[in-house]
Amino acid sequence: MLTYENTAREIERESPKMCVLPIGSLEQHGAHLPISTDTIISLEVAKRIASSLNALLLPPIPYSLSLEHKKSKATIWLSIETLCSLIRDIAKALDSHGYEVLIIVNGHGANFVLRNVIRELNYSLDLLIILVDLGAMYFGTRYSKDVHAGRLETSIMLYLRPDLVKKDYIKDYIPHVTRDYLDYASMTDISPYGIWGEASKATKDEGKRAINRIVEDALRYISEVLEFVKKKEK
Repeated sequence: MLTYENTAREIERESPKMCVLPIGSLEQHGAHLPISTDTIISLEVAKRIASSLNALLLPPIPYSLSLEHKKSKATIWLSIETLCSLIRDIAKALDSHGYEVLIIVNGHGANFVLRNVIRELNYSLDLLIILVDLGAMYFGTRYSKDVHAGRLETSIMLYLRPDLVKKDYIKDYIPHVTRDYLDYASMTDISPYGIWGEASKATKDEGKRAINRIVEDALRYISEVLEFVKKKEK
């Protein structure tokens, strides 16, 4: 698998047609998970996708739209305009080099605007961009009770990076409002611990199963999109 750690010569010799771009965030994840949780998870999923598809793995974008966590000093966020400009510029550069497919693995649930900018680019570039949206796939429903730093994310981190999980600080908290209330108030206004879910129920085995399922689902979706586009172009 080619990655951002390879040389230009190696990449040019192999001449991959696909790239995978992980997007994470830098934001509070309660007292028990690192602020890079979304980036760690999206990068792992992206690595496995790139390996399966013989694609070039690009370095992760470690910041995104994290206004709902801005009250935490550990959170650094981008504006909508900046994130969209980043995606546009990266896509245009790849398009100019003749890459055929860019797979974006979004690991942060609040990056709703990605779908809009990807649609715009798919109507204007030869490059096909496919969004694998982990937030929408696993935390996306309005009534979800496992939204942030809860059972699923904690389980995955126990599997991927147990050394970074502070087990003594794990807490459970499920707010009495739905996820869309993050449009009106910050996470820490809604949850005093910065957690939305039951992190105490997390296990390493569940994390392993979750990652395997996520990658399997993502690869199936990518295959379906590629097949659909291929038929459309005939």
